[in-house]
Amino acid sequence: MRVIDDRLNTKIFLTDSEFGELFGPGITRLVGIMNEAAAGICPHCNGYCCKNIHCMFFSGYFSACPIFDRRPRECRYHFCNEVFTAAPLTRDEKDLMQQPVEELICGSKGEIARLFLLFPEFPLDEKGLAMLGIKHEVQQIIGDFELGNLGEELAFEMLMQLCRDDAVIPSRDAIS
Repeated sequence: MRVIDDRLNTKIFLTDSEFGELFGPGITRLVGIMNEAAAGICPHCNGYCCKNIHCMFFSGYFSACPIFDRRPRECRYHFCNEVFTAAPLTRDEKDLMQQPVEELICGSKGEIARLFLLFPEFPLDEKGLAMLGIKHEVQQIIGDFELGNLGEELAFEMLMQLCRDDAVIPSRDAIS
């Protein structure tokens, strides 16, 4: 049984290596395969998933996710059905990718479910970013970018800076 670093488990914004440390090499490899499948599908969907979860980091004018290198585990693990279907995974691998969701839905307290205290919802919407105290800054940066006052590279850099290493998931009571 792997030992899970609870400090990492409560972080909102994770790097690739932190995600790998939390989930281990097996899940990390599968997510990598899913990301490769997504690379061919996501650019053409006009941000359907991002809009669906009301992600405040999303702008239809961005060429990509501005916080891709330090995004929440929920984003790293979330793939639409089209990507899930297109990914070249075996049935067993697809079942493994579904395990955290199924454990939570079925009420299991398995190890993987511990990694998703709020799966699939640390809200990247107004409520979540307000809790982190970055809602207005995100809105300002994206607004300035969309108006042409900021270049994309600078907007991405500024948004990444807001994804602080010390941002942690608040207690369930704080979110309710």
